[in-house]
Amino acid sequence: MNNFYTMTVYEKGAEVVRMYETLLGRDGFRKGMDLYFKRHDGQAVTCDDFRAAMADANDVDLSQFALWYSQAGTPRLAVSSRYNPAEQSYTLTVKQSCPATPGQQNKLPFHIPLALGLVGADGQDLPLRLAGETEAVGTSRVLDVKAAEQSFTFVGIPAEPVPSLLRGFSAPVKLEYDWRDDQLVFLMANDSDSFCRWEAGQIFAERLFRQLIADVAAGRELKLSDTFIGAFRAVLKDLGLDPAFKALMLNLPTEGEILEMVEVADPAVIHRVREFVLDQLAQALRGEWREAYELNLTREYKTQDSGKRSLKNRALWMLNRLDDAWPAEMAAKQFRDADNMTDQMGALLALRDRDGQERDDCLTDFASRWQNEALVMDKFFMLIGGSQLEGTLQRVEAALQHPAFSIKNPNKVRSLLGAFGANLYHFHAADGSGYRFLADRILELDTINPQAASGLTGPSGGCRSWSRRAGR
Repeated sequence: MNNFYTMTVYEKGAEVVRMYETLLGRDGFRKGMDLYFKRHDGQAVTCDDFRAAMADANDVDLSQFALWYSQAGTPRLAVSSRYNPAEQSYTLTVKQSCPATPGQQNKLPFHIPLALGLVGADGQDLPLRLAGETEAVGTSRVLDVKAAEQSFTFVGIPAEPVPSLLRGFSAPVKLEYDWRDDQLVFLMANDSDSFCRWEAGQIFAERLFRQLIADVAAGRELKLSDTFIGAFRAVLKDLGLDPAFKALMLNLPTEGEILEMVEVADPAVIHRVREFVLDQLAQALRGEWREAYELNLTREYKTQDSGKRSLKNRALWMLNRLDDAWPAEMAAKQFRDADNMTDQMGALLALRDRDGQERDDCLTDFASRWQNEALVMDKFFMLIGGSQLEGTLQRVEAALQHPAFSIKNPNKVRSLLGAFGANLYHFHAADGSGYRFLADRILELDTINPQAASGLTGPSGGCRSWSRRAGR
C-alpha cells in the first residue's frame, strides 16, 4: 500500500467516516459502531465491512455511499434556488458533478449529505417542511443528495429566505451558490451554524480579492469597500460571539489560498492586494482592534481562556500593521510578561513582519531562552522562514548556520525551509533567488533524506503556471 500516510487516508478517510454520523445521526452512528465491534473486534476488516455494519444497524441502504471509496476526485454541488410567493414555497435544485481523473472519466453520482437551514429576515432559522410532509422537521436538516440533479421544495415559507448551505461542512465537496454580497454579510451576522457563518466571510473575502486583483491588472486605484469593513466591524463588536470563533472569523484567506481563486496568478500582485486589505482593516478599525485586545487580557493562565488568547493575539497582530510605535511596545511587553507559549508566539508573530528593535530583541531573547528545547526552536525557525520582511532570504541563509539547526533533522528542515517554501512572496521572488536557494537545499538534502527532500518540492508545483501566466 503506497498511500497509507497520505491526505487520502487521513483527511478524506476521516471526512467519509464523519459523513456516516451526519447521515445516520449520533445515535445511529453509535448503533453502527456497536455492531461493527460486535462483529469484527480483533479481526482484519475492510471499509465494506464498516459500511455494512452502519447499514445493517440502521436498516438503510448505503450501497451508493461506497462510491466515496472507489471514485477519485472532489464532488461539486451547484445549487440554485427559486421562491414562489404565491405558494409560499422555496425550491432548491442541486446538481452534482465530479471532474474526470486518471482511469475514471465518467463518474456516477455520490451519496452526499447536504445539511442546510433557511434564515428569515429577522435572522432566525425557519421551520423546515418539505412538500408532502405534514409537519416541520426542525430548523436544520440533512438532505440526501443521490442523483445528478435533484430538487427539494420547502413549504410554509412566508418570505424569501437566505439559504445556509453545507452546515457543519456536512460533506467534503465544493459548493457553488450565487449569494449576493448583502446576503453574505447577513449570514456573517446571523447564521446559527458556525461553519456557514465563517464560510460566508471567506466567500465575501474571495470576491473582494478577485476584484482587487482585476483592479491591479486594469491599473485602477485600490479601494476597500465600506461594506467589507463594516462586516469586520460587526464581528469585532459582537460581544455575544465566542472569542475563539471570532478570531477565526477575522482571519483572511492566505496568499496560498488566494492563489487558488484566480485564473492569472502573479505572486507579487497577490501579496500587494492582501497587504493592502490588511492595512486598510488595521487602520479603519484601529479602535476596535485595540478594544478587542484590552477586553481579552487575562491576569493568569487558564485553559478555558484559550479563545480570549486567540482573539487578543489576532488583534495584536493587526495593530502591529500600524505605523505607530505603541503596538510594537505592546507586543514586546506581552512577550516579556507572558507565562505561556501561546502569548509568547502571539507577540512574536505580531512583530515578525515589522522592522524594529523590539522585533530583534524579542527574537534574540526567545532563541536564547529556548535554545535547548528542540520543539520550541522549531517555532523560532518557522518565524524566520515565514517573515514577509525584506531580507528574509538572507536571514534564512544565516539561520542554516544556527547551532540549533541541522539539515539532517526533518523537523528543522520543515520548520525553516518548509516555512520559506510556503512564503509565497519571497519564494517566488521575481529575480528567481528563492527558487535557486530552495533548489540547492533540496539537492543537498536529497543525499541525506530523499523523503524530506521530496517534501520540499511542493511549493514549486505552481511555478510553471505562474511562469506561463504571469510572464515570469
